[in-house]
Amino acid sequence: MTDFQNGWLYEAGIGENRALRVLQGELVAVRVERDRGSAKLGAVVDVQFTQQWVAGKSGIVTLESGEEALLQPLPKGLTEGAKLRIEIIREALNEKGGQSKRAKARPADEGSALSIGLSLLDHIEQSGEPIRHVQAHEADILAAYGWHEAMEQAETGRIDFDGGNLLISLTPAMTVIDVDGPLAPIELAKRAAKEGAMALTRLDIGGSVAVDFPSLEAKSDRTEICAIFDSYMTGKCERTAINGFGLMQVVARKTGPSVLEIMQADKLLNATLALLRQAARTQGTGAIQMSVHPAIAAELDCRSEWLDKLAKQTGRTVSVEGKGDIGLHSGQITTA
Repeated sequence: MTDFQNGWLYEAGIGENRALRVLQGELVAVRVERDRGSAKLGAVVDVQFTQQWVAGKSGIVTLESGEEALLQPLPKGLTEGAKLRIEIIREALNEKGGQSKRAKARPADEGSALSIGLSLLDHIEQSGEPIRHVQAHEADILAAYGWHEAMEQAETGRIDFDGGNLLISLTPAMTVIDVDGPLAPIELAKRAAKEGAMALTRLDIGGSVAVDFPSLEAKSDRTEICAIFDSYMTGKCERTAINGFGLMQVVARKTGPSVLEIMQADKLLNATLALLRQAARTQGTGAIQMSVHPAIAAELDCRSEWLDKLAKQTGRTVSVEGKGDIGLHSGQITTA
């Protein structure tokens, strides 16, 4: 079941599309795509210029959907109320507490055609690597390569490794990675440098990132830690040296929400989509009966199209019952 050695595994799911990159038989990246109701990276759309932000330099544009985006630079002579065509260069970001950052845009190149932007499948196709499409009736190859463990890391922000752990916290300004463990500082920092670099790629973490290593007095030790980080950091980034307090800052291009930001935005949605994935993979031919937490039942009641898709995909009738004694992640699926 785990004979796929290099490339992407792609699964078009109900309410969520998933991709997992394998290199030499090991999971190195996961990606999640959900319909967030906002413009995608690479979308070319017509908008109205609605507000100056920094005079002559940046401003707010409004898409036909009502979504706002930050436009920079501003074309010369652009006045409020004017129509223009723009390209989305960073998707909108939802932050904890219900706040959100507008998408970022730039003026579209002259003659650019309208476009809905790049899907997850478009992104991985552009990599040029082999792609294997995973179907629900097949063995769960994503799980075999560690999909569920990676999703747990993203949802909790905790990554355990031999001798320590990383705790990844999202803030409005940056992503912060704290290193903890019982090992001697230099040994802990060596292992954390490897795990931290791999986590940035695995979970698509971009923007500004601060890594808090143990304090290391010797400059040679700090240089060694940076070298380890560089050897495992496969994505494009810039970083500072580690200062005497153990802090290193990493900056990488950010084009949309990281897997952490997606998975930590709505844990009820996570549980609902995971249950639908489980139901789609349920063996047998009888009717599918889902006993779930009342909040999931309410979510599915509002998303009846997902249940319709599940019924069509499996060729079976589907029923949902909310029960107060079932936990959010303890839904039960049975067949008649």
